[in-house]
Amino acid sequence: MEWIARLHGENSAAALRAACYHRRVARSRTVRGSIFLSVSVLLVCTLLAFSLVVYDYVSAVARERFADALTSLSRSLVTNLDAQVAEMDRLSLTLIYSQVFQGLYARHLALPRVPVSTSQRIAKLENAEALIEICETILGPNRSAPQISVFDLRGEMIGAGYYSRLVERDVRREPWYPDVMRAGGERVIRPPHMDPLLEETSIIVKDKRYVSLVRTFQDALLSTQGIVEVEQYCDTLFGELDLLRGSSVSPFVFDSAGNQLYPYDGPAADGSTLRRLADRASRRPIMAGTLPGQREPQILAVAASEATGWTVLIGEPSAGLAASVLQYALRIALLTLTAIACSLAASYFIARRVTVPIKALHTEIEALDLENLDTASEGAPRPVLGEIDELRLAFRDMRRKLNESIQEAVALRAHEKEAQLVALQSQLNPHFLHNMLQTIGIMAEEGAAAGIQDLIMNLVRVLRYVSSTEGTTATLGTEMGYVESYLAAMRARFGDSLEYRIDISPALREIEVPRLILQPFIENCFKYGTSARPPWRIAVRGAREDGRWMIEITDNGPGFSAATLARVAQRTAARDRAGGGLSPMSISGMGILNSFERLRLAFGEGTVFEIANQPEGGARVRIGAAVDG
Repeated sequence: MEWIARLHGENSAAALRAACYHRRVARSRTVRGSIFLSVSVLLVCTLLAFSLVVYDYVSAVARERFADALTSLSRSLVTNLDAQVAEMDRLSLTLIYSQVFQGLYARHLALPRVPVSTSQRIAKLENAEALIEICETILGPNRSAPQISVFDLRGEMIGAGYYSRLVERDVRREPWYPDVMRAGGERVIRPPHMDPLLEETSIIVKDKRYVSLVRTFQDALLSTQGIVEVEQYCDTLFGELDLLRGSSVSPFVFDSAGNQLYPYDGPAADGSTLRRLADRASRRPIMAGTLPGQREPQILAVAASEATGWTVLIGEPSAGLAASVLQYALRIALLTLTAIACSLAASYFIARRVTVPIKALHTEIEALDLENLDTASEGAPRPVLGEIDELRLAFRDMRRKLNESIQEAVALRAHEKEAQLVALQSQLNPHFLHNMLQTIGIMAEEGAAAGIQDLIMNLVRVLRYVSSTEGTTATLGTEMGYVESYLAAMRARFGDSLEYRIDISPALREIEVPRLILQPFIENCFKYGTSARPPWRIAVRGAREDGRWMIEITDNGPGFSAATLARVAQRTAARDRAGGGLSPMSISGMGILNSFERLRLAFGEGTVFEIANQPEGGARVRIGAAVDG
């Protein structure tokens, strides 16, 4: 009865502690409520002020970045246009400074404009064809420009490109002739136009618009001899601008005279309006205005080219900028509110009487180790469980589940590794059986019975080893025996054209390695090494280096291509970064990189795998791992 009374007393004391605990919790909740309300009002006011400051700051920064992005885009467009014009300039200068062209052109001028004899007509025709050929040679096979035209000052034109012929065309009647002559050899760029000659020549260039670069050229006495014109498609010259069509960006390009160059296929805007907007945009870091053809205001950016005198003016609607700024500010406010709400909730649950439960939980966490993961002290039970007590129980449950998960993961990894090795080995099959049968047939015709017997025995040993299912590993000595049988069989096939040498340290013969680990490298020697002229030399060496076993396989073939070396390096590096698991890598099948995969699975990160070309020629493969791996 005594123990009953003691139990009753303990229950009474526990009930008293529980009542005190509930009273303290009620008081703490009242205090937490007051603190929560005060802090909430303070944080909400702070948030509103912070949001206004952030909105103002983000708006200014976003406008600056928006304008900077537009300015960078306009400069990029100018750079691209300068490069396109520079290429046209290069074509014209290359032509007029060509010694071959100068000689042919001088002969063209020496011949009469209207030949009177057959010999003169033939000479003029041949010379014109030679001039056309040199022009097309300068254009190149990729046609860096669609047309080059050379005008003399006596009423003839030689065209090369889509329109390749000698025709009568008086350059003095061209509207751009006075400007070109005044330029005195400097380039003159004609705005977008259509070329009637090209329109009639090919349907490919039908309805095409062109920008032309025109300049005069002189002889040794600085006398003007003619005019060369290089034409380029507008959609090629302004291709980068065409990519912006369909987006919110509106680009314009105009020259120093105010002529609109882009858009080249639409109505022309007022040049004075474009110049006025460009002038205002160049003086302000952020400029808003309305471009021709647009209804709403836009943020403008301008860039001018010193090389061509062209100006690129682009704009993007300012409404989109304002909307994005507002959306960004609202997003910040929402995230801040969420963070404050989470902080308040965390503060509400943390502000409790948690000292004793936290200390007990801390002690249990500190004692946690992998060795005692499967054991946990239950501790003294509490009559009333608080959140920390529930957390402690949840920690114990997590500890038990973590131990179970680790044990399952270890077992799963072991099974996965074995499955990977078996899967890799099953993909390695002999590829030379057909050739061996042919060799046996030839030897039988020649009556080489002893050679047939040796070949068949080597072939039997090779096939028996390849088809064996006795485990996934073998000793290096066994692997070398298979390699020797394989090479002997290939020697019977190729005769004196094949030389091989096997040199392996006896200390390495008992080391366990994955089965058929050397087969892909030997087969690679025959697949690529025999593309060179015989004799073909294959060497297999094995030794111990710095605590590792190392096998080196070399041949005197053409070696690995640079692409193969780069691909192997890339994929082995990817495999190292990926860690565990079977990666789908192959070079002409599963061979070389599967061997690396199997070595890595068998020996871990200490695996040595190198493929390279020898300085004297031929391929070299080195594999290895720690001796105790």
